Amino acid sequence: MKDARRDLNQILLEAAQTITADLKLSVVLPRILEELARLVHYESASIMLLEGDWLSTAERRSVFPLRTEPFKLRVSELPHVHAALSQHRPVYIADTSQDSRWKPRPGNENIRSWIGAPLIANGRMLGLLNVSHSEPHCFSDVHVEIIGAFAAFAAIALYNAELSHRLQTELSERERAEADLQRERALLAQRLAEQTAALRAANQEMARASRMKDEFLAAMSHELRTPLSVIISMTDLLSEEAYGAITEQQRQALERIGQSSRHLLSLISDVLDVARIESGKLHLLAQEVDIDALCRAAIEQANIDARRLHFTYRIEPDLPPLIADERRLRQVLVNMLSNAIKFTPEGGSFGLEVERDKSHDCLALTVWDTGIGIEENDLQRLFHPFIQLDGRLNRRYEGTGLGLTLVHRLTALHGGSLAIKSRKGAGSRFTVRIPWRAVLEDAPIEKAVDAAAPLVLLVTRLKHAENLLIDALQAAGRRVEILLPETEEIPEERPTMVILVGYPPLRNTLRTLRSLEDHASLAQAPKIVLTTLDLPGDREKVLMAGAARFDLKPLSEQKLQALLNESRL
Repeated sequence: MKDARRDLNQILLEAAQTITADLKLSVVLPRILEELARLVHYESASIMLLEGDWLSTAERRSVFPLRTEPFKLRVSELPHVHAALSQHRPVYIADTSQDSRWKPRPGNENIRSWIGAPLIANGRMLGLLNVSHSEPHCFSDVHVEIIGAFAAFAAIALYNAELSHRLQTELSERERAEADLQRERALLAQRLAEQTAALRAANQEMARASRMKDEFLAAMSHELRTPLSVIISMTDLLSEEAYGAITEQQRQALERIGQSSRHLLSLISDVLDVARIESGKLHLLAQEVDIDALCRAAIEQANIDARRLHFTYRIEPDLPPLIADERRLRQVLVNMLSNAIKFTPEGGSFGLEVERDKSHDCLALTVWDTGIGIEENDLQRLFHPFIQLDGRLNRRYEGTGLGLTLVHRLTALHGGSLAIKSRKGAGSRFTVRIPWRAVLEDAPIEKAVDAAAPLVLLVTRLKHAENLLIDALQAAGRRVEILLPETEEIPEERPTMVILVGYPPLRNTLRTLRSLEDHASLAQAPKIVLTTLDLPGDREKVLMAGAARFDLKPLSEQKLQALLNESRL
């Protein structure tokens, strides 16, 4: 008996190993019934899976012809099935004709012996294993025990197969979703690339149109100056009675013509200067400048009325001579002084202070006044050409709005910067910083720099205004590559530092900075913003946009070296 039990256990173990060897339901289901046939002689057996109150046939093996249509049973309508599932143990009906639990139905007329074993795995009811025979009392208690034990193994096999199927389905759905996502990303990347290309083309076209506009303004301004000069010359000759005597009324008319013509010539000259700077066609004349003589000439040209305003001039003694364009610096000072005179009420004060800026190792020219001042929100608008803060037709202060634009552009062209501090009703303070050697006669001399030396990417709108900075970087053993913002041509080599020279309006600097941040090749490089215009709040906005450092031009040699050291280049 013990040997028989041992043989039975061995057969059960082998059967269990066989039915659990595969995880495909299509293989596991028929294999369960095949292995069961080795243990118990039956005429018909089926595996039914439970869904709510319904059992549906998943696999069947029988000596009788099998139905082809789907076969489903309602558990609550079959007491013998309900008993097996509710009691969680096999139910044996030895003779179906004598057991009240058996309910006859079409298709079970030949069944006289029936065993129903619940399929339970991991605490979950999966279904029912049905085993039947046409002979009554065909199965013994040992058969019931075997079928119960086999049902336990079969349930595990079914549970594993079902779990594997669900995982495979989820994996397939996930792979399909990932494939769809990849296709969507590829499509999005393609659209983004197309839009970026279109935007880049539009930017380049806008830059080209802007250059053409500047070139047109420069050409037209030049053409207008010639006839205006003739008008002024002929007016002067008529006023001096070179062609005969004139009446007093005619003299007054000629004076008005001369004044208006000179005013118009001044406006055209300003437009011409701005257009030439923007188109890169205005070049500075390098010469040694006596700073005190420069300032006194500008003060005289500004035509200060001492009876209306109190003026103060202070200059630090023993300032070294400056290498710059004297005419253009005088133009800068005259514009700043004229603004101070224009916007300072009668009885107010203004002045010019000239000193050495030790932190930037440069010359600082400051014009201050006690005039009307400027609100902080309006400061950025000051540097849009042809813009005045008071835009009304009947505005109090005349002008084209080009004065400060010229001051900034000419300062930036010298490699310097303009800083403004102002408060509404409390006056303003304009400071121009100019490097001692503000103009290089030629482009910086290309020094022999090791090809393995760190690369610095210099982003600037005015390439010829950065000769001093390029020269200093090369002297420090750095290779320099220049990038114009409108080209958006990022170098293939990863730079170790990006220096962005900021020009107004600030939003352009912030947009360029964020654009640089978006490029993978530039993401890790520290980004330094050197501004040509310093207004209150600019530093904080630039640093929040991703810059590692914000400073004014020009950089002293010590500051540049400290910058390189801090960035570990």
